[in-house]
Amino acid sequence: MSEKVLTDAKRINEITGRPMAECESQAQQIAECVKAMKSRIVEFYFVKKDGTVRQAFGTLQDDVILPLIKDTSNREPNPELVTYYDTVKKSFRSFRKENFKSFVS
Repeated sequence: MSEKVLTDAKRINEITGRPMAECESQAQQIAECVKAMKSRIVEFYFVKKDGTVRQAFGTLQDDVILPLIKDTSNREPNPELVTYYDTVKKSFRSFRKENFKSFVS
């Protein structure tokens, strides 16, 4: 397990209070989802603020997102979020890591 996955798992555990093994599994799934998004469009699910589950289709492919990035400042990413390009909504979106449910591999 990578250090980033372990850090994410600890953060998810602190926020949710769920068992660490469950948080590690969730953090690993997030890492796999992000890795998949770097090469293709991925279908995944997360819980929205209102408690409903949202189906999303997102990507992090360079050829898709680089032409869309307007702000080239070196802003630090929020470690609590996963940011992706929503291919249905045609805009950048994000979700809180503790709200991630699953992805279709």
